[in-house]
Amino acid sequence: MSPLLRHAGTVFANNQVPFSQASLLTDLYERGAPQRMSTLAQTFDVAPRTVTALVDGLERRGLVQRAPDPDDRRAVLVGVTDKGNALMQEIEWGRQALADELVNGLTRDERVEFARLLNKLRPAPKNEKGSQA
Repeated sequence: MSPLLRHAGTVFANNQVPFSQASLLTDLYERGAPQRMSTLAQTFDVAPRTVTALVDGLERRGLVQRAPDPDDRRAVLVGVTDKGNALMQEIEWGRQALADELVNGLTRDERVEFARLLNKLRPAPKNEKGSQA
């Protein structure tokens, strides 16, 4: 297991966040905006009741909160709380420290080449229909 994944796993474990809930929290954090429960079910390709159970667990820990969707009163939005953002920031700081440690041993030219290679590995942007452009 990579040091980056080990760090994230340790932070989640120390906060008693199971892997399945950690994945959902990470997705919500990375999206940066509350999401409909139905969207989360589609994203994770699970039944809506599964998302409900995951959100229940995260909500009990104070990491996410539900709110009515102002655009559709039948829908519920789930967003990351301040406590959830703080937990994800802890993971981000650890990731940044590990990345800095890895890159510090490289020369300037090696860093430039490393950045070029990382950009090459990025997935191609998706077009409007969701396929690779």
